[in-house]
Amino acid sequence: MPKGPKANRLKEEPPPLPPNNPRQCHFWVKRKRRYCHLPTKIDNDFCGEHAIYDTKWKGKERIACPYDPSHTVNTDEIKKHLEKCNSRPPPTPPYFSSNINCILPSPELEEKVTLSDLSKEIFDKLISNVNQWYQQLIPDIRTEVMDHMVLKEKKESTKNRKHAVQQASLIGHLEKLNLLRKNTCFIEYGSGKGELSYFIKMAIQDETASFILVDRKNTRCKFDSAIRGTSEKKLLVKRIGMDIKDLDLSKLDLLKGRNVVAYSKHLCGSATDTTLKSLVDYAKSSIDGNPVIGIVIALCCHQLCRYHMYPYHKFLQDYGIAENDFKRICAMSSWAICGQRLTHETENSDNDDNDNEDDHTYNETDDDEENTKLHYSGLEHSVREQLGYKCKRIIDIGRAKYLEANGYDVNLIYYVEPSTSLENLALIATPNKGYFSS
Repeated sequence: MPKGPKANRLKEEPPPLPPNNPRQCHFWVKRKRRYCHLPTKIDNDFCGEHAIYDTKWKGKERIACPYDPSHTVNTDEIKKHLEKCNSRPPPTPPYFSSNINCILPSPELEEKVTLSDLSKEIFDKLISNVNQWYQQLIPDIRTEVMDHMVLKEKKESTKNRKHAVQQASLIGHLEKLNLLRKNTCFIEYGSGKGELSYFIKMAIQDETASFILVDRKNTRCKFDSAIRGTSEKKLLVKRIGMDIKDLDLSKLDLLKGRNVVAYSKHLCGSATDTTLKSLVDYAKSSIDGNPVIGIVIALCCHQLCRYHMYPYHKFLQDYGIAENDFKRICAMSSWAICGQRLTHETENSDNDDNDNEDDHTYNETDDDEENTKLHYSGLEHSVREQLGYKCKRIIDIGRAKYLEANGYDVNLIYYVEPSTSLENLALIATPNKGYFSS
């Protein structure tokens, strides 16, 4: 039997008799374990807020608020109340357009792909195709680890340098491409607390820059005020709490007449795909050339990609990658970082820096026996790991070709060593001047 406070909560003793105080509300506030302190009208047992519980109520009829049933409102005042209720939903911003960055309509029910359910014939054919597509499509990818002085202090003072090394390399690539320019709008997709944007702000030292931080999660916004700065002329920082698939950049007034640089250190799966489509569509909507002068995205979590969000179906069709093949490739991509990932991440953990922004530890149901000889594929861990990486690169080369088809010069670069992060590939793109001048 449970003992202590928990047992008392489970027991839920009945409330005491209503107070004998004149004109005190008889509504029992369960959370506070006391009666409501609001006064009642004469001859009433409940206050106006809890009048719906009073069988002897002599005032106007009240109903629960449609936005928040924890409070009530007079029925004849409901329309006026809804216009000013503090619980009313925020108005839809002009830059919201449902699923604008999806290629196909969202499926009502998406069946989970389980590789272990495939027949041996289909499974072997899939592996053969992955090897063939990889050999046919993927060029040699170089490693280019960059650095930037704004991260020097953090790397020296932090026990785990993992995040600082990643940030320094991404900013180094931005600087190499001359993307740390004045009078530019910097957009961080999947921004989290906004730390990468803060260091970019420190790198540019420009009062004319502006920042847009996009993240669908309700984060701590820890670095927003630091990006704005403390000087009299603060930088313009706009945080957008929205799914990237619904973001229409052409309706953002902040971007008007400005060059745009987009970047991300942690952009999972289909978030990368919808980001690329949002940027390409915005570039196409501009009448004065391509305003998106640079894209630097660290790629990750390919098992979270979705077919209806993948931006370049023509690429899939050209190379005979059917929808089922794509979904299986996404599932198999998790093999690249399963099994030995947990040990690697534990050794490189740092609670202060992690903040759930770079957690690539997976618990795939297909890989419960990852480190045993009983794995359903019959393949050694090293072979499965290589197949996983091949699947990732096939997905990534399609993204690169999508940008190339829309006027960008694109490079896939290993921007940090695998010892820093197993998810160490960055997609780096700048406009092809000939494409946009023609």
